Amino acid sequence: MKLKPNRFLVVKFGSLGDIVHCLPSVAQLRKVFPEAEIDWLIERKNKVIVELSGLDVRLVPIDTYQWRNSPGIGSAKEIAEFVWALSTDGYDCTIDFQGLLKSAFFAYLSGAPMRIGWERDFLKESVSRFFYTDVVTPKRIHIIDQQMELLKPLGIDPDWYIEVPLKAREAARRSVKQKLGGLTDYIIINPGGNWPTKCWDAERYGELASRLMSDGFPIVVTWGPDEEGLVRKVKQKAPAIREIPTNLEELVALCEGARLIVGGDTGPMHFAAAVGTPIVAIFGPTSSDRNGPFRREDIVVERRLACRPCYERDRCPLEHWECMTEITVDHVYEACRKRLLLAEASPSLQPAE
Repeated sequence: MKLKPNRFLVVKFGSLGDIVHCLPSVAQLRKVFPEAEIDWLIERKNKVIVELSGLDVRLVPIDTYQWRNSPGIGSAKEIAEFVWALSTDGYDCTIDFQGLLKSAFFAYLSGAPMRIGWERDFLKESVSRFFYTDVVTPKRIHIIDQQMELLKPLGIDPDWYIEVPLKAREAARRSVKQKLGGLTDYIIINPGGNWPTKCWDAERYGELASRLMSDGFPIVVTWGPDEEGLVRKVKQKAPAIREIPTNLEELVALCEGARLIVGGDTGPMHFAAAVGTPIVAIFGPTSSDRNGPFRREDIVVERRLACRPCYERDRCPLEHWECMTEITVDHVYEACRKRLLLAEASPSLQPAE
């Protein structure tokens, strides 16, 4: 590689799980280029995740949602000023870890002579390929590994085993401790999934919680925006379950103290993976091979169907949703018992204090 970059721009807006999956790649970039300046273009609402990782990068937060939904002279001026600043910052290399048209366009606007992204067949929006100077065809399946492969044009041989833990700050830990009111060694249930198709039936989560509480395990439930209805359905089957509202950093703190988390392919599961919390993950329309927890001890409950993965957000294209309806409470309960036993047998796998 002839180019020795001194200034990098990482482009990764979100979602929350995507940010977590990107951390190992940026950590390795920092390891190979310890003296370089690394900026990270990120959605403002997601920047706390990178802050909790402790990575030595400068965050460049933007709010594309506000830009899209608040048109006007003020927004236009703000966008123009941002684009001008981006294009004059003197970047040597931009890496687009997002693979969308908007992220590729920002990579292009950075003015970097080297702009790295995936080959067309691996992009969410194939026209993004037009904005890259160097492209990578990933050979591996998991998204963490695929993002590591984006470092290859820089002459970096990926370290497949690098991990970047998330650690909550003391204020968030104190807040969660107060909300728990002395409860310890609890299991977290997160019934949400962002997409409706990712959500296992909330009443089944309630039945699962009831069985685990009968075994003597305290259960807490968490939720995201607009998911309060799911919590109400869980509590219909398990009235004694504890509701713990959190912001993103408090959710990390909650995961730090948990014996186990049970949920779908969504941000809290990926937070738990980065914290080191044992996981039972329920997968339906998405691929656990690509997006699942990366520790071998963690357990994925899924049905291997010919129609999976479909990645449909709102409805089953075959109108049967068997990838979720065929997962029973017994399936998930047995997975929880097995994962708890594995954690007891290997205390070193437990989250750090």
